[in-house]
This record gives sequence, structure tokens and C-alpha cells, in this order.
Amino acid sequence: MALSTTCQGAHTTPSPSGHYLASIPPGTNKLRIHTTHAPDRCTDVSLRISAKDITGLQWNSESNRIVVASAKLIEVIDLDDADHRIRLDNGSGGFGRFANAEFVGSELLLVVWEFGKAKLWDLTTGKGVDLADVKGSCAGARWQLRPGREGRTGTLALLSRIGAEDVLNLYLPATQKLVGAVKLPTVDAQSIAWSPNGRWIGVLDVGTASRGVHFLTPDGNLYRSYPAAKESETLGLGIKAIVWAQNSQLVALTRFDGSIVLLNTRTFAPRAVIEHTTTIDQRANTSSELQAPIWEETVPASGERSYAVVPQPFSPPLSRTKTTTEPAELGIAEATFSCDGSWLATRDERMLNTVWIWNMATLNAHAVLVQHSNVRKLHWHPTRPDELLLDCGEGIAHFFSPISSNPPTIIPASISPTATLSYLHSPFDSNPAVLATTKSIFRILHPSGQLEDPPTPPPHREPASSSSSNPAKAAAEAEASFISGASEDSLFDVLSGRKPLPPKTDQSYTERIDFEVETEEDTSTGVDDTFREKRTNTTKPQQVERGVVDWEDDSEIF
Repeated sequence: MALSTTCQGAHTTPSPSGHYLASIPPGTNKLRIHTTHAPDRCTDVSLRISAKDITGLQWNSESNRIVVASAKLIEVIDLDDADHRIRLDNGSGGFGRFANAEFVGSELLLVVWEFGKAKLWDLTTGKGVDLADVKGSCAGARWQLRPGREGRTGTLALLSRIGAEDVLNLYLPATQKLVGAVKLPTVDAQSIAWSPNGRWIGVLDVGTASRGVHFLTPDGNLYRSYPAAKESETLGLGIKAIVWAQNSQLVALTRFDGSIVLLNTRTFAPRAVIEHTTTIDQRANTSSELQAPIWEETVPASGERSYAVVPQPFSPPLSRTKTTTEPAELGIAEATFSCDGSWLATRDERMLNTVWIWNMATLNAHAVLVQHSNVRKLHWHPTRPDELLLDCGEGIAHFFSPISSNPPTIIPASISPTATLSYLHSPFDSNPAVLATTKSIFRILHPSGQLEDPPTPPPHREPASSSSSNPAKAAAEAEASFISGASEDSLFDVLSGRKPLPPKTDQSYTERIDFEVETEEDTSTGVDDTFREKRTNTTKPQQVERGVVDWEDDSEIF
């Protein structure tokens, strides 16, 4: 077991490749990029957005761009070319604050305002295309990208509401065109979810709807609804969430009554119903050899944690033992499949410290884990189907393997109990890592030990705009080369250790440009050009070519 050094940083976000981490150092207007192998190896990039205003960070699919979002300004940082900046200004804020900014693939950015307006920006051309307004009152995902083949961007499904009807809008991000707008048979749609193989769209209706879930084909045609009309219930709450297995062979529908319905994905007929009972007793139905072991964690006064098998019948402690005026949560708190769909881990709102592990081959309970504290989150390893991480909000990682007869392994992360634990996708499957984060610090836990050699970074990719086709940028690069004596290294080269970090002697080219831009903004209005290093000698600012934009929308990308 190995622990990294504790690093300062807020909004810590790992890259999809697993090689890098992005964070915001406290008290600075900078973006810091760390290597996951050695988080103390890092480099900073200056930002226009104040640290206190940042609402989130997100990487693109190729792990070479980062979007830094705030309520009024969005910045996109290109790690292949730190001088290449794209900024989206909210203007007068006629549609409210920026509520969300997410990459769609690698070159497109989906921006949603707080009042529901959505726009898809092409980061290569700087053009924005209006999408249908996003539905506001939803409990889950309001848009989702269809899982596609590597290198291809799938269909973007977006949920909106026109009058009293829910509409599912389907867009092709590559062409930025609407290919379908389907009226949904829902009362008040709450979320949408693509199946991992991209063959189905699950639409979840409000819990009081008699037909709680609708399954549609990729082009928006309704295929099945559950429950069917003749099986629809008239009283009580119905479906709470849709959970797809990663192999797309099963879909789990969690219910407000504490049960889970498993449907096959060919006909969407029920395959099994899982029940969570407040008293676990398998003696009458199963032989002692096939009974699910119940592992209970105990913490004595000495603080040494351990697990012991408890005999059946056993009643897990209830989550709420004291009366309160707060309404109690109902149904299933969490359900998650392993990466190959062979295991299902679940929690019930009535017993939040208890985790059930279900075998999808036998459809029986395989093990029950009773923790000392309430479980906050369950995480299956992204590539190992037999490794489950339990985060109990104690700054301690609990690892459990369903194929082993051993109890969970306890590994302290040596960080604040408020830290959030999650698996960090690693390029090396033999060396899984866990990311522990708080609001201001983070560290990485290596349960199997740390690799001696640092991971190989992704191949360097040249910027989309070459200097030969861009005279203004070529002149800027020539000036930077003349001043520094050599062209600037990419952040990938510095982080990977292939080139040392140059000593800080004077203002960098980027900092000088930032200073010039800030100085000119005091006496002028508007935007100079699409990218800030491409400047002209005209007195009137150059306006960016606009896409399909409403006249009230004064947001600009530059």
C-alpha cells in the first residue's frame, strides 16, 4: 500500500485517460495540472476566472482539453498549446447564469443556462447552434450522449418540455443538426439514460405515473413501457431510477417500495424481483453452505476495526432510530452493477449501513456487508469485476471481493473523514488507485503499491490551427521564440518529465498577452478575434462569425 503526498487543490477532476488530474490551487486564479503517478509534479496555467467563482472542471474525451466553468465566464484550456485560449462570455446574462458546460466529444461544447437555454459551440470554428430548451425540473440526467465507437461522437439526446408535453430531441453533434423530435408518453419525465451498447434509450417518468419507464429505439420510436398497461398500479409510488448493466444484458429498475425489478433487454420482460428485508433469514430456503455470509464491522474503544460473520437470522440496524419531523427517504438508495454485469451491489434507504451483493447468474444474495457507519457511496472498479469500494465517510477505504471468502479489507486513506473516495481510472489495470478529495485537498491511495516507473503520457497532438495557415499566430510564435530563445514546450512534455520546467525569470509570453488584453479592455469594448493571440491593427474590434443565434443572446465565444 502506498499513499501520495497531500496536495492543495479544489474541484479536483481526473482525466479520462487516467494520466492527469486538474485542480484549482486555493487563493489563486490558476489551473493546476498534476500527474497521477506523482501529484506533486505539476504545472500551472493562468485563468481569467477567480478561484471563488469557479463552479466546476471537466476534461474532454481525449484528455487534452479542460473546460473551467463559472456563472459568467467559461474558459477552455488546450494542454497541447497553452497559448490557445477559448473563452465564452455570458454578456448581459439575459438567460441567467451558466448552469453547465460539458464537452460533447472533443471539439464541441454544450452550454446550458439556468433558465434552460442550451447551445452547442464548435470550438474549432467558434460558431454556436441553438438547441431546444432543456427541461428544468428533472431529478436526473436531462441530456446524454449515445455511447459510440471509439473516435465517433454518438447522438445527443436532450429532454425538453413544450407546454404540457415532454419532448425528446435527437441531434447529430458532428453536423449540429436536429434529426428527430419525439413527443414522449410521459406525465413528467425525470431523466433519460442510454444503454451502454447504445441500442436503447430509457426514459424515467415521475414516481406517481402508472407506467414508470419507457424504452425507445435510438431513432426515438417507443418499443416497450414498464409496467404494461394491464399491469399498471393505481396506488403508491413506482419506479425510482434506471440502472443499466455494463454488458447491456440487464436493466435494473429500483422502486420506492424497496424492491428492484430486473428486466432482460431483449423483450424488457421481468427476469427477477429483488427484495430487501429488515430481517435476513435464509435458513428455510437455502442450505447452510449456500447461505449468504453476513459480515459485520465492529469498532471497539481501541479503534481497531475488524469483521466477523454473524449468524442468521439477523436484523441490520435501521438508519433512523430517532423520531424527526423530516420526511424519510423511501426505496432503494443505490444500485450499481460491476463492470461485466455479473454482480449487483445495492443499499436500502431504511438500512444505509448495509450493502447487499447479488449474483446475477443465480439471482440470489451472495453476501451482506454491515458497516459501522452509514455507507455514502459504492464504487465497482472500472475494469475489475471482482473489486468493490465502500465509502463510509470516514476517510477509510473498504475493499470487498465477491469471489473471495474473506471479509472486506480496510485501508485508511489518512485524510479528513469528510473526504470523498472514488476509483481513479488507471492505464495500468494491475495498479488500481483511489482518489480521496475534500473541498481543498486531495491525495491518491495505491492499495497494491505504487509503480516505480511513471506512466507514459498520451501522444502529443499538434494544435488544430497550424502556423503556416495562420500568419498572425506564426508571427506571435516567432516573437515568443525570439524572446525566450526556443519555442514553448507543451504541458504534456513538462508533466511527463521529458523536458524540465524552465526557470522563472520574467513574465511569460502568455502573461504579457494577458496583461495587454486586460489593459486594452479598459478603453475598448468587444472581442478582438476568435483567439486572443490573433490580433489586428484595426481600431474597430473584429466580431466572431456567429451561428444560428437569437437576437436576445449576446453571449460570445472568443
